[in-house]
Amino acid sequence: MDLQAIKTFLTLADLKRLSLCAEQLCLTKSAVSTRIKLLEEQLDQQLFSRSHEGMALTPAGRQFYQHAMALQQRWQRAKRELSLRDDSAGLLRLGAHPSLASDLLFKWGSALNRQAPGLHLHLEADYSSEIVRQVSAGILDIGLIFVADTTAGLVVEQAGEDRLLMVANGATALAQVSVDNYLYIDWGWGYNAAHSERLPQLQNSRLSCGFAELGLPWLLDNGGAAYLPKRQVAALLKDGTLSRVADAPEFKRPIFVTYARDALDAGLLQRALDALGGVIEGNRQPR
Repeated sequence: MDLQAIKTFLTLADLKRLSLCAEQLCLTKSAVSTRIKLLEEQLDQQLFSRSHEGMALTPAGRQFYQHAMALQQRWQRAKRELSLRDDSAGLLRLGAHPSLASDLLFKWGSALNRQAPGLHLHLEADYSSEIVRQVSAGILDIGLIFVADTTAGLVVEQAGEDRLLMVANGATALAQVSVDNYLYIDWGWGYNAAHSERLPQLQNSRLSCGFAELGLPWLLDNGGAAYLPKRQVAALLKDGTLSRVADAPEFKRPIFVTYARDALDAGLLQRALDALGGVIEGNRQPR
């Protein structure tokens, strides 16, 4: 299959207009049309239809889009691996949920970098379902996720757990936390159900957040209380910047690691898993 045609397909799908696609790829509109037509003939499917918004993907086009993305990413990875120096210690592509990226993924990558200075590393952050998709497609080697997805061909193991503590900038007791100064963070379905059962008085808080990484900066800037991972706030609790709401319940959220069952380099995979285990164990130690 023509990889230039794949690139053209993806660009047109994103931009939706022949003229913009041609401009971005430094092609003529007729050249873009020819590439798309060739791809449609190879697949025996119509991939685009014209609409008031420009070029819209057909149902077949939407289905092919994910395959095209995987093809392009696998090609880019193949080129990268083939270009590695002879003295390279290999290539690892690691991904994590955004809530695990700033500390766990960072520490994990740093540990591997110290252990093997010649190792080529790529670090990525995305939501659990996308991390699983990329590991399944071979785009990532290992992912850290919050959902125990059982996609065929992947190993999923619990690597640790997050201890979610109610912390505050100002309050020290649950009686001081109200629907007006509590930031409700959506940590997922299991957490939401447990929170509703154990803290019904805070379920209809004035403030809520669907992107957990905003929680800590919000508290530091605006005050109030919220549930945050112990690994993220331990140093701030120690120096008094934040305080723990002592009589608030603690919640636990499992962290899973996923990787291909038939990894190409089993030794490198095990080294990465050992390094992850060390990082997670280090986070369990009292500070």
